Amino acid sequence: MNKFTRRFILLASIVAVHFFSAAQLPETAKKKKDKFPSYFGLQYKPLIPGNFLGKSSFEVTQDQLYAKFSQKLGYSFGASVRIGLTKLISLETGINMVQRNYGINFAVADSNLYAENRFEIVNYDIPLNLLVYIQLSEKLFMNTSIGGSFIYYPTNVATKMMLDKGHAFIHEGRRVSKVAAEFNANVGMEWRTEKNGIFYVGMTGKVPFKPIYNIAAIYSKESYTKTAVGEMTGTYLSLDFRYYFPNIAQKGKQFIHGPVDQ
Repeated sequence: MNKFTRRFILLASIVAVHFFSAAQLPETAKKKKDKFPSYFGLQYKPLIPGNFLGKSSFEVTQDQLYAKFSQKLGYSFGASVRIGLTKLISLETGINMVQRNYGINFAVADSNLYAENRFEIVNYDIPLNLLVYIQLSEKLFMNTSIGGSFIYYPTNVATKMMLDKGHAFIHEGRRVSKVAAEFNANVGMEWRTEKNGIFYVGMTGKVPFKPIYNIAAIYSKESYTKTAVGEMTGTYLSLDFRYYFPNIAQKGKQFIHGPVDQ
């Protein structure tokens, strides 16, 4: 487990503890909130490669150097918070860690030089979406949301492959900026139960407002180098699985008086 994952888990745990502490209010203090309840949940999202929202692969070339970058199956996980505004409208936020996975194919034309490699891009995502419900039955709801995300990219990325006789293929990815923004759109279905919580399945599309990384593919042998450059857009489609915990109000007195009352 890398340091970024540990920090994310710690932050998500703090958010969860704060939410559940606020949720455990006396029932009399929650009467107004119960009309439009809020929920805390966990989510996991496989990132699906494909040309749904944009190209999932791109190529860079320079003279005889060729490199192809292809998106692979990635994932995102984190915490989700819904804040009820009306019976059928909520605000949705939270915090997620996202890992995009890519494969690289290097080649030098008119030679027998080629190689394959992989790399990952990790970022943290704080969405803010407007969520609208459509009630289909007593417990079944369809919903759709739209909004944006604040994104933090913690590091640049790089890989290097050494071949025989001093040949090497190098990849470098440099952040366009540490902090960025993305457009979100989501549609899904959920099954609501009072005692067991909310079970949700849906799909989300994420489109950054600008490229996320500047990419360089490099071939080198001793003092000779050849470089091809390009941009990574970072769009993706995900399949969303979420679970929202039920809101359980504490009943009765929340403070037991001691032998001496002030």
